[in-house]
Amino acid sequence: MLKGTFVAAASLLACITDGSPVKPLDAQLIQRQSSGPGSYFAITGATGGVHPRLELRDLETKGEMWNLFLLAMRDFQAMDQNDIASWYSIAGLWPQNAFLRQYADASRRSWDGVEGTTEGKDTSEMGYCPHANLLFGTWHRPYLALFEQQLQTLAKRIADQFPTPTRTTYQDAATKLRLPYWDWAKDIPTNVPAVPTSMSNDQVQVTFPNGTKGQIRNPLFEYRFHPKPAEINGTGCARVPTPNGPVGGDPGVCELSYTVRNAFDVSDHAGLNMDLHGILKRQRSTLYNILSQFQHFDYFSNDGGGCLRNSRVVGNLEALHNPIHTNNWPGHMSPASVSAFDPMFWLHHANVDRQLAIYQAIYPDTYVEPCASQSSTFTIEEGEMLDAESPLTPFHSSAQGTFWTSAAVRDIETFSYTYPELVDNTSNTTLVANVRSQYGPKTSSSTKAKREQMQQIFLLDISFPINGYTDGHGSSLPYNVAVFVDDVPADPKKWFAAEGFVGVVSALGGIHMVGEQMTRMTMELSDVLAANKVSVDEAEGWLMERVRWRLGLGDTEIRREEVKGVKVELVSTEVKVSGREDVFDEWVGEYTRYGLVDV
Repeated sequence: MLKGTFVAAASLLACITDGSPVKPLDAQLIQRQSSGPGSYFAITGATGGVHPRLELRDLETKGEMWNLFLLAMRDFQAMDQNDIASWYSIAGLWPQNAFLRQYADASRRSWDGVEGTTEGKDTSEMGYCPHANLLFGTWHRPYLALFEQQLQTLAKRIADQFPTPTRTTYQDAATKLRLPYWDWAKDIPTNVPAVPTSMSNDQVQVTFPNGTKGQIRNPLFEYRFHPKPAEINGTGCARVPTPNGPVGGDPGVCELSYTVRNAFDVSDHAGLNMDLHGILKRQRSTLYNILSQFQHFDYFSNDGGGCLRNSRVVGNLEALHNPIHTNNWPGHMSPASVSAFDPMFWLHHANVDRQLAIYQAIYPDTYVEPCASQSSTFTIEEGEMLDAESPLTPFHSSAQGTFWTSAAVRDIETFSYTYPELVDNTSNTTLVANVRSQYGPKTSSSTKAKREQMQQIFLLDISFPINGYTDGHGSSLPYNVAVFVDDVPADPKKWFAAEGFVGVVSALGGIHMVGEQMTRMTMELSDVLAANKVSVDEAEGWLMERVRWRLGLGDTEIRREEVKGVKVELVSTEVKVSGREDVFDEWVGEYTRYGLVDV
């Protein structure tokens, strides 16, 4: 299935500088390319023992480590784009290289010599990344480890430049430095930005190795192509030649030489914060439900589903992660083709890996089961049988060409990292209590009493196409299914802030990703019923009459006939209440189904 022939990774070019006193990149960090067995890029992750990845806002309080992180991220982004381990090359291997394979010269077709032979290599935008596929969660583990490995390499180099009085402190910080995660489901006050200011400020102060302090362009704010190759484009823009002329979306975004969020040209973090605050309550509720209710790993980890059929689906991690991408539309985080260039991508996916690791710790006996792939990538055919020993291409574990597999990355400590909740192999009861405390429903004495008396909960079971909707040019654009109670604002930009807004599920979409694959997610409605003082006995009639749903993206409403197959069904389930903070409540039996809403 794979060829060992190497062709150079994604292209280009010269380094950027801020004129600040940090030494140029070492020669050994430049132009490392594979030339066959014995010289493949070995992904080992960080070194120096097992240390936790910290939440971004916690890392900000860590003095020298935070300072070192910012300097290392800046140097990472400044690397020659021809380098196999550059920001540009690593971000480009995720999905964007499918464009390069199809429309650019042959010198930029693969990463670390891993060439594909599948039909999907010419028809999929997703490159190597197995979206809607049982390898989705495990594939990102060596991908993040690769990024973390290079980040620490640069951090150690910078630490060595500090003078003797502080060098040891910085060297220790470099040893312990790991990629932080952004916990977007964190319960924060509405007056606190959902996107931490360390990601939304365009400038940041650092201390340089020579002891001076100064402002640099914030490496968490954006990535700047230096320069931008013609094949790299903004969100929704293929900008590639076809017999009928260039295919693409908004030309303004296509021409940008830097990444943007929630905008066409200048990042709109105020609007993004408003939208994220609107969805995060439901994101937190759904995260809690998929962590607290057992599903087999293959159901939990990806939105392609597994081969173990079960009519009661709670939801999955991949679909839960999608709205963080789509709410950045039309910025580079949405759709998938260029999202890994945005620094937000790495903090977002570190959090997704954390959620996967927490699930694994709670349910250690379930993992990747053999199943046919539901989608194609550069190296995986649709319908190909996959299992825990399938190679996570293009990631090599050794210079000899051995690939990482799901079985090999099952334990996160293999890559010398952990997460705060998992330090010292915490007990299951402690972990459950931690998850309930962070993401579960509030348990004041009054609400706890009501919760213990409730033996039935109502949910929406939402089925929707994974691959977006067609724009008529061979593209499949992202979309949101937004759910409301009663009135729906006419302006889609106001949906997520509306009083009656309930939640959203999203599909990523992409070039050449039109298909009929479906996924399912649920939304629990207990908080909606409580807020409207609706009893369990009244719930069915009240919800069937009032629940509304709309399709949209950004400031545009999408007609239902443009996205075939979306169904929103009201269901309920019995709940066995644990009565303990260190034991999850258990949903019992199959759903009771009441019918489709808003038809």
